Amino acid sequence: MPKETSVVHQVDYESEHITFRSIWHAALVLREAGEKDDSNGFWFLMAAGVLGYTAYEGFVNDLIERVFPEIWVEERTQFVGDYRGTLGKTLFLSEKLDVALERGRRPYSTVAELHAWRNELVHQRTVRVRGITRADAYAKKPKRARPVAFARLERPAFLSRCFADVPRLADVLLEGAREKHGVAVSDLDDIAFSGVLGSGGASLRR
Repeated sequence: MPKETSVVHQVDYESEHITFRSIWHAALVLREAGEKDDSNGFWFLMAAGVLGYTAYEGFVNDLIERVFPEIWVEERTQFVGDYRGTLGKTLFLSEKLDVALERGRRPYSTVAELHAWRNELVHQRTVRVRGITRADAYAKKPKRARPVAFARLERPAFLSRCFADVPRLADVLLEGAREKHGVAVSDLDDIAFSGVLGSGGASLRR
């Protein structure tokens, strides 16, 4: 009796994960934990701020790749000078998409402040202070070295503004992209940091 031969089928598959949305979710989780934890809350909030910026950076890169793929493949040579870095890419998108941004006003000014704060952490250095003061004054309030980034995070309004204005600016850019390049951003729906995290599927090859 002849031996049966099994047929090996093949499928075409495709899958997408919108990473910046997952990172934004992680930032929200850390922020919530930081606001509830009295002992370690400061460190949770620091991590939340960093991931909040990282999510925005990922969104900007993703939007350029979707809408201007021919420019994105030359990222290292295209985004220099005024268009360098995440803020430069933000200005690039605002110009190409005809989105009006005022650098000195929210939401852009807040994202710029978050950018500076994140850089202070990423490129941090040991802080040292020295000087002369009255002994009785020092006894009441000792002089302690404190990183600027830590002091900024301690301002109650700083992180609140960041978590309000980062998605606000992202939504403004997304709306501009939708008006001019709707197909390229159709799977992102109306809100940059909310919605499905991805899609995927497969079909049998014939």
